[in-house]
Amino acid sequence: MFRMHTDQALIFSALLFVFASLSSAAQTQSSSALSSKAPLRSAASENDVLNELAGTSEISAEAESLSALSAPPPRGITVSFNTGSQHDSSNGWTTLLTPYVAYRFNPHFSVDSSVPLYLRINVDANVGTKSKPVYAYASKNGTFGDTSISLHGDWSMPLVSYTATGSMGVPSGNSKFGLGAGQLTYSVNNHFEREIGRFTPDLELGFGDTSQLVNLTLVKSYITVGPMAHFQVGTSIDLPLRMSFDAEAFEELPLDNNLVYSTTGSGKKKVTTSTNIDPAEDNGFIVSLEVPITHTFTISSYYNRSLRDHDDLAGFSFNFLLTAPKPKTLPAL
Repeated sequence: MFRMHTDQALIFSALLFVFASLSSAAQTQSSSALSSKAPLRSAASENDVLNELAGTSEISAEAESLSALSAPPPRGITVSFNTGSQHDSSNGWTTLLTPYVAYRFNPHFSVDSSVPLYLRINVDANVGTKSKPVYAYASKNGTFGDTSISLHGDWSMPLVSYTATGSMGVPSGNSKFGLGAGQLTYSVNNHFEREIGRFTPDLELGFGDTSQLVNLTLVKSYITVGPMAHFQVGTSIDLPLRMSFDAEAFEELPLDNNLVYSTTGSGKKKVTTSTNIDPAEDNGFIVSLEVPITHTFTISSYYNRSLRDHDDLAGFSFNFLLTAPKPKTLPAL
């Protein structure tokens, strides 16, 4: 049985309070939603679909036109890349570049892939000799992380939109430096959301065998390998000038012994060759702000507070949409 720590009690209380509040608001809106004359969409929000495919939060011109027409997103390939920097209180600054390639088969199914390239990252490495090791921070440049491949299914229902995601991690990263899991990994996630005016509350439930595939936006200083469940609840808020603010509470809960690979040799999470449950657990809050500059360029900033590890992570990124499927030309009325 799991013991309920003080920080666990805090995070679970926050999760229950937020979700109960959002559920109450959704029920208040349900009767008006059902009586609406607007046609139901056969897939999730077109903006969300194209954002997911691009691997960014960019709202493209194609997405805007599709939303206005209430038409399903087009089939085709999307290419984008993300570059930015973040600061982790455990190991300092990291700069990375992440390309994304995605393909949408139809209004319901899509697949995408990405691989992070660490242009600069501090890792806990042996700066001495093999016989006389001396461990200290060393800067590594041009190092890849694990490749992720994800299959998404989107469905829109009268009261909620649902997205199922199955992800696989390919071991292209260096586990010695905490940049890879050292084996094939997987994650299954269930995402529920509902638009209520400018608010879009959401709930995520999932499981897998790594923390790396849970939130690809954050580059943490460690990777866990072992059975674990993850939960997330929060809401996004539409702001003026197409800006968006998102606030989430999360819990990552190991279900058995986990192995932890870390970039840092100090703090609670360390490089280890033995199994341990406690270092793999994490919970806290994530907030982010996205500011579209043009239809193909967005600036994002985010902050993550880990209540379990007393760790802070903050960063910013630049998202570039290189190409996306264009909507079909509709016949003149």
